[in-house]
Amino acid sequence: MSDYREIRYEVEDQIATLTFNRPEHRNPISVDMLEEVASAVRIAQQDDGVRVLVITGAGRAFCSGGDVKSMAKVASAGGGALSARQEQVGLIQETQLLLRRFPKVLIAAVNGAAYGAGLDLACAADFRLAADTARFCEVYVRLGLAPGGGGAWLLPRIVGLTNALDLILSGEPIDAQTALSIGLVSRVVPADELPAATREFARRFALSAPRGSPGGQADGAARARDVVRGRARFHPPADRRAATDRGPQGGLRALGSCRPPASASRDAEARTRP
Repeated sequence: MSDYREIRYEVEDQIATLTFNRPEHRNPISVDMLEEVASAVRIAQQDDGVRVLVITGAGRAFCSGGDVKSMAKVASAGGGALSARQEQVGLIQETQLLLRRFPKVLIAAVNGAAYGAGLDLACAADFRLAADTARFCEVYVRLGLAPGGGGAWLLPRIVGLTNALDLILSGEPIDAQTALSIGLVSRVVPADELPAATREFARRFALSAPRGSPGGQADGAARARDVVRGRARFHPPADRRAATDRGPQGGLRALGSCRPPASASRDAEARTRP
């Protein structure tokens, strides 16, 4: 739709496609983007001509996570890193709830990097298809942050507790084949075939009975209740502790200057000591 600036929204053959559209910056999540995503999801939910919603990214990335540059600006302007972080996490959590109560089939077509909150949003989908060039990372720990976008709640239910802990506590990326092996994605296809493969996958559901029927609505509500019960596990207290230890402030500044945060540097130094 022409009034969207940071996403694209299109409908064809009962399949709606929502595209994160900031490819020059690897599609980071801004406040404006989250508001546009919420608008498009509500339109898809209310449109009887839509049976399936596909979420994907423009360019070479799916979504690189929260827009740390905008958060850093808020922090440097006196709002503080914790305030900037909490504002964005709150909006991301609201978006998660909206996606999880979506009463139709939801597919994430992960065309590239899905990092931090980008991975968390992909986890809200019923199915995840990945390009062979995709990479997945719960990068929060490397920025001195706790995962606040829903990944800590959703990942264990998708890949199991051990695999989820590995992703969350290491902050290390995994490739598409590893994601397939642990059940994070359903299929991996060559990058140039992902759009066609996603449409073919989505078409099966577009031709079936809509989940917008009373039973489908109840299923969507049940998923939403699961997330509501898990909201306390999104760990805002951990971010408050990190803020007193230069976590978010240091992490945001470090990312902007392409260096690890102070806590990560101290941990690396400790590991190298005899």
